Amino acid sequence: MKLIVNADDFGLTRGVNLGIIEAFQQGIVRSTTLMAGMPAELHAAELSRQNPELKVGIHLRLTTGQAMAEDVYSLIDSTGQLQNQTMFWENKTMSTQEIEKELRAQVEHFLKLGIELSHMDGHHHCHRHPLVAPVAQKLSDEYQVPLRPINELTQYKNKSLGFSDKFYGDNLTTESLLDIVKHYLGRVQVLELMTHPALVDEPLLKTSRYASARTRELAILTTPNLPQKLNNIGVTISDYSCLND
Repeated sequence: MKLIVNADDFGLTRGVNLGIIEAFQQGIVRSTTLMAGMPAELHAAELSRQNPELKVGIHLRLTTGQAMAEDVYSLIDSTGQLQNQTMFWENKTMSTQEIEKELRAQVEHFLKLGIELSHMDGHHHCHRHPLVAPVAQKLSDEYQVPLRPINELTQYKNKSLGFSDKFYGDNLTTESLLDIVKHYLGRVQVLELMTHPALVDEPLLKTSRYASARTRELAILTTPNLPQKLNNIGVTISDYSCLND
C-alpha cells in the first residue's frame, strides 16, 4: 500500500510552515496543502521552491480568513470575513456560484505563486459540505488534479483511495499512527493520512485551537525508525503523483 502523509495548513503561520518542512526533510511527510491568501503564504511558497520534492496542493478554505473573490456575500459574516465553522456547516443557502467564484479565485492565486498544483482538499473538510462538494469536484476535474476523498474510500483513475483524519488529538503515539495505517491494509491501494505538524508560534496560538498537539505530531512524524516500521508492514511513503502511475 502507498501512504500519502499530507500536512495541512501550509501558509497559515511561519511556525506551521517550518514544522511542515521539518516533517518533510526529517520525516515521512511528502505532501502538503497550502492555504492561499493566508499570512504566511509567501514564506510557504519560498520554502516550496527550496524543497521541490515536497508536493504542494491547495487547502481550499471557506471557514477562515478573508475571501479572495469580490461579492461573495453568502459566504461571509458581518465583519466581512469568511464565516466560521459553525456558521458554515449550518448555512444551507450559500450560493453555488459564489462558492465556485471564491474557490476558483483561491486556485488561480495559488497558481500565480509559481507552484505546481498537486491536489486539492478543504480546510475543516469544507469540501464535504453538500453545497461545496460538487463545486470542489468540478474544479478537481477542470484542473486535472485529485481531490481528497469526501468519503473514507473512493476510486481515482482505477485505483482505490482511502482517507483518514484519525491522526489528530492530544494522545497520539507512533503506535496509534501505525494502527491507523494497518486498518487500511488490504482495503485500499493508496491511503492519505491527514496531519498537522508545526512549530508553535504566537500567530498559531491566536489563530487555532489546535496548537500544542501539532508539536507532538511533528515528533511522531520524524521518529527515526518510523519509515522502517512502515516498510515492515508493506507500506511505501508516496504522494498524490502515485495515482497517475
